[in-house]
Amino acid sequence: MHTFLLSEPAGTGENEDAAGALGEVAVLLDGAGVPQRFRAGCHHSVAWFSHVVAGRLLIRAQDRSTALRSALAGAIADVRGLHEHECDLDLGGPSATVVVARRVGEHLEHLVLSDSSLLLRGTDGRVARITDQRVDEVVAREREATAVEARRNATGGFWVVRHESEAAQQALVGRTPWATLGSVHLVSDGITRAVDLLDHEGDTSLALALEDDPRRVIDEIRAGERSLEGARRPRKLHDDATVITLRP
Repeated sequence: MHTFLLSEPAGTGENEDAAGALGEVAVLLDGAGVPQRFRAGCHHSVAWFSHVVAGRLLIRAQDRSTALRSALAGAIADVRGLHEHECDLDLGGPSATVVVARRVGEHLEHLVLSDSSLLLRGTDGRVARITDQRVDEVVAREREATAVEARRNATGGFWVVRHESEAAQQALVGRTPWATLGSVHLVSDGITRAVDLLDHEGDTSLALALEDDPRRVIDEIRAGERSLEGARRPRKLHDDATVITLRP
C-alpha cells in the first residue's frame, strides 16, 4: 500500500487537522472550531486534542483484532485520562471529526464520524463518498449556535470525537474488497470545500485530481475561497486542508 499525506493550515495559526499513517492504518482528525464558550471547561487547544487523539488512535488501530469503533473508544478514553484531572470536561472541551482506513487482509475497513470524508475510487472509475451528515442535518434545523451545541453528542443529534467514549459507537463503519479499489482518500472538509462550497469538482473529479496533484487542488481551493463574495463567503474564509491518499 502506497501512502501520500499533505496538510496545509488555513493561516498562520495552529493546524487543527491531524493526520498520520502507520503500517496499513491511516487516521485523519479535523479539530472542530467551536466558540470558546462551548469548550470552556478545558484549557487545551483544539490542535492539541486532535493531534493527541490521532496518535492514540493510530496506535490502537494497529491491533487488527480490535474493531475500529473499539479502537476509537479506547483513544478517547486515553486522552480524557490525560486531562480530566485538570479540566472540567462537563463544562465542555475540544472536539474533532475522524476518518480511519485500515487494510486487513483482502479488505479495507473504514470508520467515519462527523463531516470529514472518505472517497473510495473503484477500479471501475466510480467514486463513493462516505460522510456522516448528521451535523449538517442539525445545522439545517437549528440556526442558533446554542441550540446546535445542545445536540452535540446527544441522542437524535450529531456525534463527534470529544471526551465521551460512547461517541465511538455512533461512527459509520464498513469494509470494501481491496482488489476493487483504485485509490482511497481521507479528506478533511477543507478539501471537500472544492465540491461543497466552490463547485470546482464533483467527487469523481476531486478524487482523480487528488491522485494527480494534491498541491494544485489545495491551491485552487485557496484561490476559489478568496474569490467568494457576499453571502457565499463562509465564516472562516480558509480552512485547514488535509488529504491522505492510499493506493495499491
